[in-house]
Amino acid sequence: MKNSYKQFKKLIEKSSNILLLTHKGPDVDAFCSALLLKQVLMEFFPKKNFTIQAKQNPSMRLPRMKEIKLVKELNSTGFDLILLTDAGDLSLCSDENDRIEISLPVVAIDHHDTSFDKKENVLLINENMSSATEQVYMLLKEVFGKKFKLDEETASLVQYGIVADTGRFLYDITTANTHRVFAEAKSVVDVDLEDFAYRNSKFPREATYAIIKYLQSLKIEKDMAYMFVDRKDLEEDLELKQGASEAQAFLRDKFLRFIQGVHWGFIIKPNMNTKDSWFVSFRSTKEFQDVRVIAEELGGGGHTYASGVLIKADSLESLLERILQIVEKHV
Repeated sequence: MKNSYKQFKKLIEKSSNILLLTHKGPDVDAFCSALLLKQVLMEFFPKKNFTIQAKQNPSMRLPRMKEIKLVKELNSTGFDLILLTDAGDLSLCSDENDRIEISLPVVAIDHHDTSFDKKENVLLINENMSSATEQVYMLLKEVFGKKFKLDEETASLVQYGIVADTGRFLYDITTANTHRVFAEAKSVVDVDLEDFAYRNSKFPREATYAIIKYLQSLKIEKDMAYMFVDRKDLEEDLELKQGASEAQAFLRDKFLRFIQGVHWGFIIKPNMNTKDSWFVSFRSTKEFQDVRVIAEELGGGGHTYASGVLIKADSLESLLERILQIVEKHV
């Protein structure tokens, strides 16, 4: 067994109250990996307490999603271990308003290329797999061996997480191991991928107004497009604020790169939990712009064609200026 896997098991064995977190604005893979990890650990360690905290629910119905504890502020009080999924560092999961004890031992289970400063209390498990869900599956399979069995719910989580982050196996992060893991889960229960793709493409009708506001800001420069909403607009417009996150996710994944002649770009949303903080998401079409290098220079990271950053800026104008200056260096 890999040394990092052994360390993971030892940390679980000596902990009693374990907090599971994932990154801000969690996607399907983030939720699936956390729910899969929690469910399996509960089966092997029934006397231990496992809690998932998040500030929002998944955008689609997932098995066991009712076990996610929705909170306004993340709070690690009373916990003795933190498990992160789909994130390599606590900074991607919490902000200034959260009450997270940074000295607690942390296991970060990730699959992104982003590198972070090494910390003594952080165990990083990252073999650059297709998704956090695949990484969690491989970790559990090796740690628990033949005793590890999927049921219909956990097998569904494995399939949903992998399909969501590989674009139904179209992205080049898909490997032979990805297909093997998916096949093992599919042998337990056969999820309907067409139905999943349909449901995963939906957005709440409440986001329609915010989508319109974003589109009004659309800028196209050569083969790059970008959109934004300002913090002041969200503060003054409750309808816009309520739909902004869903609108940002929809336009980021389903619109930005699908404009004729546009191959990449970014979308900006204010972080309303922290003053002067902004989410910037980059997306690119294969063999065009490497957006990871741009995100990393801004302090974030991710994949070659899908990256992001949470960044400080005192205004939308200064943020845009900084982004565009770095963009100019890399295009």
